[in-house]
Amino acid sequence: MQKELDLIKDNFTKYLTSLGISPKTHKNYRSDISHFSGWLILKIRTFGSFVENLTEAVPFLSNDLAIEYKNYMVENSTPLKTVNRRLSTLRHLARYLVSSQIIDVDFMAGIENASDFKEVKMSEHPAINEFRSYLESEKVSNNTIKNYLSDIRQFMVWLESNQNLNSKI
Repeated sequence: MQKELDLIKDNFTKYLTSLGISPKTHKNYRSDISHFSGWLILKIRTFGSFVENLTEAVPFLSNDLAIEYKNYMVENSTPLKTVNRRLSTLRHLARYLVSSQIIDVDFMAGIENASDFKEVKMSEHPAINEFRSYLESEKVSNNTIKNYLSDIRQFMVWLESNQNLNSKI
């Protein structure tokens, strides 16, 4: 029954078919959207909202969530090609949602492909690296470290975007 209620996912699949992509690409994009939907649903539930599918999750889509998803994949050592393919899938999803007037803003705007995981981790703020070292010295589990660092990065993105907004006022 849940599949019947997920109109966005079903219609996005039809949209992909209309693009004339290869069967393998179509299969990968369907897999990517399922992966993202699962991650997104769990993430939204951590906010205290209960959603069951992508259709119900669409109102929560934001640039910050897309960045967090990208960071999640990088932090969990998802292969670079897979990360970038999933980001490509999300760009197609964003274009579909905007062109269908389901959303007004492209939630993938400005999100670039991942380049090199080492480069991403080395460019972090020194305080994040120090905090990671501290957690490791306290023998905190790897999953807890990943979750804490993801939360801190998300907070820093939010903080930076609010500083940019405040400086424009």
